Amino acid sequence: MGKSLASQKTCVGVATALTVLSIVVVALRVYTRAFIVRNLGKDDGAMLAALLLTVAYLITIFVLRDNGMGFSGRVLKPEQMVNQIRTTLAIEIIYYFTINAIKVSILFFYLRIAAEKRFGHLCKGTVYFLGLFCIVCVICCLTQCIPLYKMWDLTGMVQGKCINTTALFYTTSSVNIAIDIWILVLPITTLLKVRRPGREKLALIVIFSLGIFSCIASIVRLHSIRIYTESKDPFYDSVPINLWSMVEVNMGILCASIPALKALFSKAQRERSQNNSAYQYHGRERTGGIGSGKGSSGAGSEGTIIQKESYDLRVVESGGQLDTRKGAYGGGAWLASDSEREEQRTIFPESRI
Repeated sequence: MGKSLASQKTCVGVATALTVLSIVVVALRVYTRAFIVRNLGKDDGAMLAALLLTVAYLITIFVLRDNGMGFSGRVLKPEQMVNQIRTTLAIEIIYYFTINAIKVSILFFYLRIAAEKRFGHLCKGTVYFLGLFCIVCVICCLTQCIPLYKMWDLTGMVQGKCINTTALFYTTSSVNIAIDIWILVLPITTLLKVRRPGREKLALIVIFSLGIFSCIASIVRLHSIRIYTESKDPFYDSVPINLWSMVEVNMGILCASIPALKALFSKAQRERSQNNSAYQYHGRERTGGIGSGKGSSGAGSEGTIIQKESYDLRVVESGGQLDTRKGAYGGGAWLASDSEREEQRTIFPESRI
């Protein structure tokens, strides 16, 4: 009994502390993007959705606690066991929505800096895949037993069948880990093409690699899934999977949000945000007003990011290739606004991109 109560308190305490920390960090992120960078985007909206879902997950943890989470089924009342099973079903659905919302937020963040057409397409394709994957996971959860209420039938009187939940959760968790790794390596090629000193490139890669902590939590959670689904007393073994699920989603939120806070703590960036001059959009048909640098007549360039004449480095996309030659730009140029240039500085510390 004492061990069960201690594990229950540990799960609730860790889940509460991490969720409160996530609330603070996301609140600071939204403040930074809305009032300092002045460029609140889809990635922030997706992260807010993930945070709300995480709070919902925390509420279900309290429901499980009140119904004897971590205690053996031998000492639980039938209604407590039924409530735990029903709450676990809700947790499964909340988890899939939460973890995919975090991934989508990261990918929307990547799209903010997508200078290469191919990189942008890969990000968008991954977003679509995650949407489809989330729908499939939720459908599998809602049909794991037919009829569904057989899932919490403790008497064995309900006629029906249930799928192998161990195989289901192993498969979905493995796919989640694979996607985590894919999202981690996705921007590396683009980052390596940025013309900055090697030390700064390394710093950028480290910033974008913070998600590895969430990936590690996902792998540990995979082990807890086996313990839970193969347990002879799943009520007793329900703590590890909920603990590591909360660690995973909160680490994902924190790792994805912390890099966006740089402008909040950088006085220089706050001043630049207030003093930057306005930029404008020039399409293919309006390239004449940009200037006549080398390659100005090049065709097939779109979604190009360049700097004003007072800046040394221009990052452009020409014919699908990243071109960092000074003064080069293609037939169409997208000139960053104040807030978007400030966002670039947040991503590329101390650079003038």
